[in-house]
This record gives sequence, structure tokens and C-alpha cells, in this order.
Amino acid sequence: MKLDNLTYLFALLIGLLLPPAVRAENIPPRETPTGIERIFKQHGYTNYLLPPEYSYPELFVQTFPTGFSTIKSENQRHKFFLMILLPLALETNRKIEIERQVIAYIEHKRLSGRLDDSDLEIIENLGQKYDIFTRLPSPGRTERILTELKTKVDIIPPSVLLASAAINTGWGEAGFLEKSNNLYKELVWNTNEGLKPTEETEDDSYRIKIYPSLAASMEAYALKLNSSVDYQEFRDARQNLRYRNSTVDGRFLAPYLILASPLPNFAGLLDYTITFYRLNELDKYARLAEKPSQSPTSSSNVTKN
Repeated sequence: MKLDNLTYLFALLIGLLLPPAVRAENIPPRETPTGIERIFKQHGYTNYLLPPEYSYPELFVQTFPTGFSTIKSENQRHKFFLMILLPLALETNRKIEIERQVIAYIEHKRLSGRLDDSDLEIIENLGQKYDIFTRLPSPGRTERILTELKTKVDIIPPSVLLASAAINTGWGEAGFLEKSNNLYKELVWNTNEGLKPTEETEDDSYRIKIYPSLAASMEAYALKLNSSVDYQEFRDARQNLRYRNSTVDGRFLAPYLILASPLPNFAGLLDYTITFYRLNELDKYARLAEKPSQSPTSSSNVTKN
């Protein structure tokens, strides 16, 4: 059985066990800020900080809105930027959680001595996806890959996904964002595919990577943090939080992301942005809606903006 098929079956099973879900809505590409805001309001989504008892509607903006910079108020731009990205961050983590459940299920089968060829194929596919290499033969190989997967396949705090995107795109005002959907200024080297940086006049060796959607950009960034050797300390610190049954908190993990950007003091900027906009609160309670909820009329009382 292929990984995609198994993931689909797990997602389907989870959906059957939960209350009726709110229908996810993919907002049309190149929608304007006014159009997106109208859709948000129709679903009672008026703030990125909702009280803990509310959940967030499945409203997924596919491409960065045209004319975002026309929003005159800086506070409104920042608030709207976070509102656009938060459902995408929660959906990114939901997909990772499904993979974690697959890994836990296969680990249970391994301990019970019931692994079959389809389980081994899934393990190998996930090991390749998360850049796990070992020369060990089976069964030691299978155990080694599963051990590393349990550390690597885990959520990225929503606060980190949002704050990092804000820093790397200048809160959505970077010229490359609308054309590339690239939330984290990821680069490709020695190719003509991608956007040529407008500020670069001498170095022609790299381009800004183009993504088909904002979700694709965010998922690629999450995979980088979960797989690259550069972020091993980040993953170890996250695992320590898990051992203590603590929230996977973005402020706690920010110092371990100093290599996530060439910007000076990126970890400090990350911590400041998370703190100022209270994004660490999202790490504690933010979740996607599982059933229709009342419009949160009190949400305006919990935002900084």
C-alpha cells in the first residue's frame, strides 16, 4: 500500500470518528484583500487571536492577495497577514499529525512482530522524505528509521510558522511574495527557474523559489525544519518538551532556529515577533474547526492590534 493511500485512509478514519466537519474552503487564487476579508467575515473569522473555546474555520488562501500593500494601516496589514496564514499553519500541522499517527501505528505493529511488506515500504518512503540515512540491514534498519522518525515528524509551532513568514517577507510587503507564494524566501541555486532577486545586480547564481500555493511553501519550510541536519538541536529541544508533556512552544524553540535565516539575530527577531503579537498563545490552543461554532464576538478584546 502506498504512503499516500494509507495517509488518506487514516485521515478518512479520523474524519469518521469526529463530529461533522466544517467544509474547507479554498479561496480563489489572486483574490483581493477585500474579497478575502468578506469571506472571512462570512465565517465569523475576524481576528487571528480567538478565545481558547473557539476554533478556526478551514479557510485556505491559495495565493497571496493582489494589492495587499494598499491596506493603509500597518496594524491592519499585520493582523490580516496573520489571519491569512494561521489556518494554513494549522492544516500543515494536521497533516504532520496524521503522519505521526501512521508512525505510531507501525511502531505498535513492529513491537507486536506484525510488520508486513506494505509497512516496510511506508517506513522507507517516510525515511526518504525526512532525509534519514542508515546502512544497517533489517530488522535493525527498520528500528533505526522509526526511532529517527519519532523525533523528526512532529508539528512546527504555529507561532514559528507565522513569525518566520512575517520576518522573511516584511509582513507580506516583499515584492517577490505575490509572484512566488514564497513565505520564507527559500532559494534555488544555479538555475534560471525562479525569480531573480531585484536587489541583486552581481550574483546571478540563485533565484527565489516559486511555489504553486502558500500551503506548498509552508509545508516545504516545515519539512526543512523537520529533516535538515541544521535543525537537529531544534528537534531535540522539541522532543524534550514532548517528554515533559509541555506545549511545543515557539518562544522556547526560537533560540534553536538561528540558522533558519541569513538575517542577523533571526532568533531574537523571532522571539520578539512571537511575544509582541502573542503568537505563543496559538501554540497552546489554536485548532481548526471540527464543527460549526458561534461567531466569536469577543475576539476583538484579545488582539493587540
